[in-house]
Amino acid sequence: MEVDIIIIWLLQITMIVQADVCQKLSPCKCKTADGVVDLTALPSSAVVTDANYSYTLSLCTGVTCAEKNGVSVCQTDRKKTVNSYVNGYIRTATFSGDPEKNQLVLSYTGATASTSALRNSTILLICDEDASNDVFSLLKVTPQGQVSYSFKLVSKHACIIKKQLSAGSVLLILFFVFVLVYLIGGILFLRFYRGASGKEMIPNFEFWKDFPFLVKDGMTFTFRGCKTDTTYTQI
Repeated sequence: MEVDIIIIWLLQITMIVQADVCQKLSPCKCKTADGVVDLTALPSSAVVTDANYSYTLSLCTGVTCAEKNGVSVCQTDRKKTVNSYVNGYIRTATFSGDPEKNQLVLSYTGATASTSALRNSTILLICDEDASNDVFSLLKVTPQGQVSYSFKLVSKHACIIKKQLSAGSVLLILFFVFVLVYLIGGILFLRFYRGASGKEMIPNFEFWKDFPFLVKDGMTFTFRGCKTDTTYTQI
């Protein structure tokens, strides 16, 4: 638990001096160079408790807390349930850290406490592709007089959804592979089987030499409305 708290603390410092690794797309989705971390499939809310308080976490939809809407982290006194505190608004969500290293942190700011300090919460997002359930836990019990809270989420939804190749990309890859096989295979065949040398080693050299002129003739024919040249006397 102490190690997780240290990681969050270090990442908060790092965030000041460098850009986020995971670019925010929405309050519960961010994008990396390798793909997207998407938390939208999480349950609408989850509850974590300690000896004195319960914490309702709603990363994507938000809950109503202390008569405020759009709250992502709501703290409630377990002995006096009428006492609730906004420890984070969804609209303040920010991402920091590297999800590839299980160091992605989701941070929130909330309401102002009675001590004039701004309440804030951080959630360390741990990727576990084999996790069948989404497990929230409290990492740090806030000392008296402070209003910073640290949580951890272990979930398959905290993993990066890798980018997939589009149909067009696959076709382009196949095309260039075919071209390479055609050229290399043709050159080797002509060189060692027919003993060709120089430009004669290029497969179908005469065709490729005339290809630009054939394209030109085809474009000219098309621009003429598919009509033949009538400048010559037809016999």
